[in-house]
Amino acid sequence: MIQMIDNQSKQSVAAKVSKKILLVEDDQVLAKMYSQRLASEGYEVLTAADGEEGLKIALETDLNLVITDIMLPRVSGIELVEKLRKTKKYSKTPIIAWSNLADESEKETALRVGANDYLHKGSVSLDQVVETVQKYLV
Repeated sequence: MIQMIDNQSKQSVAAKVSKKILLVEDDQVLAKMYSQRLASEGYEVLTAADGEEGLKIALETDLNLVITDIMLPRVSGIELVEKLRKTKKYSKTPIIAWSNLADESEKETALRVGANDYLHKGSVSLDQVVETVQKYLV
């Protein structure tokens, strides 16, 4: 019985390892903290410091999920979501937008242009981010 549970656990981790997440975040401390936590859950995490870099990585890689800040240098998170949604490759890939601003109109815009979910950084824990990611990567 213990061996069976251990094998199931290994299979669960193996399934996650094949899942690639792009985290687009200009705050390097937050980027490191969230990428390490997601990696500890078995995901492969790529990071980008701005929307332009995020778009470049997305177009060169096969991703299973994108998490993007809204307020980014060069290309905003809203623009990034719009550009990704216009590609065949990312027309259906889950995208989670997040921001420090608790602005309802910003949330509505992010969801309207194609984000699947919107998180407010100030009121979400590391565990809640992981749970949200897992909801889309089952």
